[in-house]
Amino acid sequence: VYPNKLAVKYNDRSYTYKEFSDRINKLAGALKSQGVKKGEKVAFLVPNIPEMLEGHFAPLKIGAILVAINTRLSGREISYILNHSESKVLVFDSEFGDIIEKIKPELPNIDCFVQVVDTEPENKNIESIEYESFLNSSPDGEHFVELDSEEDIITINYTSGTTGLPKGVQYSSRGAYISSLGNVIELSMSSTTNYLWTLPMFHCNGWSGPWAVTAAGGTHVCLRQVRADEIFRLISEEIITNMCC
Repeated sequence: VYPNKLAVKYNDRSYTYKEFSDRINKLAGALKSQGVKKGEKVAFLVPNIPEMLEGHFAPLKIGAILVAINTRLSGREISYILNHSESKVLVFDSEFGDIIEKIKPELPNIDCFVQVVDTEPENKNIESIEYESFLNSSPDGEHFVELDSEEDIITINYTSGTTGLPKGVQYSSRGAYISSLGNVIELSMSSTTNYLWTLPMFHCNGWSGPWAVTAAGGTHVCLRQVRADEIFRLISEEIITNMCC
């Protein structure tokens, strides 16, 4: 509907909806080439940057399941979640490279580590593929796998901060879609919406915000860290219409 409209903005990076779609399709193709099949899990340990948005669409596109992990957890908790969810691929930001390096021997199910290099240098001690190189490894063509049912699970979110071990909460395609449209209506979203990503995308999938803002054709303004000075600067410069506090 809006191929040339700004979809994602992050520092000096920006993507139109066509570019956003192309990147999602490449990630889907790369995951499929890695052997990720329908119903299998792809974990993301990434802050609120464009790669985390792409993670909310690419696994879904091939019928896989996203596991967005709380970036504030300890290595022990992250290891537990990756093993409990039986995730096959881990996409992680290099800021968390030291944690992943320590727990890597405890992760027998992970077939592929993909490293996002943003503000921190690449951790060379982890055998991994750099994110952009991973996207470019995708075969040509459209990568899409039909869901069997709108009740298919598309994401699993793990609780944290509880006394017991984290619990996995499953979202169905239908549940996420209804939640997203609820956001569009409640927050009066439209193609003129400029949404600032203060709410962690790992938290209940940002209350379905990645899908809601996209459904409305709004612009995602990404924010790596919740910092007051950055928030006020972006509200002013990017004419932010919506954010969650």
